[in-house]
Amino acid sequence: MAWHGWVEGDAQSRLDPHHAWLFEDLPGGRVHILTRETQNGTPAKELAQTRPNPMINGRQEWLDVLVAATRRAGG
Repeated sequence: MAWHGWVEGDAQSRLDPHHAWLFEDLPGGRVHILTRETQNGTPAKELAQTRPNPMINGRQEWLDVLVAATRRAGG
């Protein structure tokens, strides 16, 4: 699963991200999720220097919610 987005603008405001997730069934009812992203543009370079990093933390929160929902559903 993947998505690509963008914010048009000048060299200082243009943003061009791409995010992808690979889901892999594993034995024992387990799932492996591999995430990758690219973020191009000045705003992305600035965001990458932010601590704590909101993109990394947001991705981890998404994974935590996915795991919790799966467990509630009996998975």
